[in-house]
Amino acid sequence: MSNKKKTGVRSGAKRGLFVVLCWLLLVVPSLFFLFVSSSVSVENSVMNKEEALAKEQEQDTDLEWKEVSQITVLGNVDWTDTGLEVKEDQEIYFSAQRQISLQRGNPMAWCGPDGMDRKTMQQPISDKNIGALIGKVVWLISIEVDEETGEQIRHEIIEKFYIGSANQVKMPISGRLFLGINENVVGDNSGEFEVIIYLPFFP
Repeated sequence: MSNKKKTGVRSGAKRGLFVVLCWLLLVVPSLFFLFVSSSVSVENSVMNKEEALAKEQEQDTDLEWKEVSQITVLGNVDWTDTGLEVKEDQEIYFSAQRQISLQRGNPMAWCGPDGMDRKTMQQPISDKNIGALIGKVVWLISIEVDEETGEQIRHEIIEKFYIGSANQVKMPISGRLFLGINENVVGDNSGEFEVIIYLPFFP
């Protein structure tokens, strides 16, 4: 190969190398900037979520409660109507006391609102103590009347939840609030719970 051709090849290679170096000098800083920006954005997003959660928890802790109702829940009644209509996600605080017997005449069957330390499948909420104070919200969808018997057929959505002796509960759905005993067979029970219902108070 002649010296002129060799010189041309070398010049072309140098120009190519120069172009690649210039491209790297332009692109690499841009990629680094995008990476840093993305990392900061993700970190800020996580911090914002954590701050929002902490603020929400702080607000829940600072809630003031106002007594709105006192309900007597008889031990031998399936469900007691509180007369209250609640909204989904509404926060309600319950405080309960006194005792019921899960078997009338049996001195060993008495328990408070937290229930007896026993669980069976024959309970509305099977993973909570039998006899504990529980609640449910009933959302009435529609009512039909049987043309032959005149009997009303209620179409409802029902969500149950645990209360115990003291509990702050977020309502699972909108509807009518009922209180009851975590036991399916209540006819032989006796005693009663006294329950106070509180709603958030915003002065």
